[in-house]
Amino acid sequence: MVDLPAKIRVEGLGVSYGDKIALKDLSLQIPANQIFGIIGPAQSGKTTFLKAVNRTIDFVSNATVKGRVLMDNQSVLDASSFTPVKKLSNNGMRDLCGYRRRIGMVAPLPVGLPMTIYDNVTFAPRQAGIRKKDELDTLVERCLTQAALWDEVKDRLDTLGTKLSGGQQQRLTIARALSHEPEVLCLDEFSIAIDPVTTMRIEDVLKELKAEMTIILVTNLVQQARRLAKRTAFILNGELVEEDTTKKIFSGNASDSRTNEFVSGIFG
Repeated sequence: MVDLPAKIRVEGLGVSYGDKIALKDLSLQIPANQIFGIIGPAQSGKTTFLKAVNRTIDFVSNATVKGRVLMDNQSVLDASSFTPVKKLSNNGMRDLCGYRRRIGMVAPLPVGLPMTIYDNVTFAPRQAGIRKKDELDTLVERCLTQAALWDEVKDRLDTLGTKLSGGQQQRLTIARALSHEPEVLCLDEFSIAIDPVTTMRIEDVLKELKAEMTIILVTNLVQQARRLAKRTAFILNGELVEEDTTKKIFSGNASDSRTNEFVSGIFG
């Protein structure tokens, strides 16, 4: 465990899909305002971990969850932590919609909404009740700038987001994730479908964003975690093998031999 203040603390997290165990008794702490890397081979439970953190695991009908996930020391898996508010609101931890807006999510493949670039970015804020055009205009410019996309699209904001290139669509997805000013940004293999140049541009953006939020970076590209993360967790077959400073994980002298083998490419 790390002694730094934790934005997210996970204690004994277990997740099963029917009879299939996805995560086993996982415990770790994610410090605030850092990039925290999670590495491991496919089907190791990395995406399941993100779903538990942002409570989208609720939408998986056969999922069973045990253990604790806490954000700012408040449980987010305990139903009693929330009041049943049906409409979208800015109530923070009081209702699940408010909680989920505190966490931005970027999926492996860019998922552009079938609407304009402008409307892609303003969709969530409008659902949360923001209606003033000048406020929305400012938000669009800020989020697209943060996502390193503003200069490329500022003169065609009324173009369909799905008409952008793959790399631009992924940056639009990031802008959309930032539009509700999340405290935590979850990135699930964000660079799997984009070119190396665009990947490096987004990585530069992430280095700046960590001053404003906590970033959880799930990646199969171990060198990406090495470049970006302050601390890294290695998950294998649903179990936490090791969590330490990224420097230690990639030193070739990690505490568990399986970590050394994975980061050196012996398996993965």
